[in-house]
Amino acid sequence: MPLNNYTVGRDVQVDINTAYGVVTVPVVISFDAKPKVNQVDVTKITGETDTLMIPKNWEGTFDSERQDDTLDTWWALWESDYFAGINRAPGTITETITENNGAVTVWRYTSVQFNFTDPGKKQGDQTVRQSFAFTAKRRLKVA
Repeated sequence: MPLNNYTVGRDVQVDINTAYGVVTVPVVISFDAKPKVNQVDVTKITGETDTLMIPKNWEGTFDSERQDDTLDTWWALWESDYFAGINRAPGTITETITENNGAVTVWRYTSVQFNFTDPGKKQGDQTVRQSFAFTAKRRLKVA
């Protein structure tokens, strides 16, 4: 539930769907997604400049604290398929947000490609933080 009408992290749920099925990440620490645009400046003969913002795709990251082999196994499957010549279909990410009025907003990121950027640093008396980056063709409002 939002606090004092502000959305906080616990109001957001992230579901990851891949060619191998739903990947349930035990502990998601953060999720970040940003639009990527191609900025084109058009300078007229008069010297005035118009700026065109052309949507390209979305990119983002999510971090988790390792509790089991979920992400490691998922990446091992992807890597194994790659070297076996098996085509890997893109996935989707569904972001669900509980708004301050109780309504639910759902965003779907489509044609998602994932990159396991950091399997985690292992050291004494510390948790293991794992990181993924992704790109998506679109972010669509589902609800």
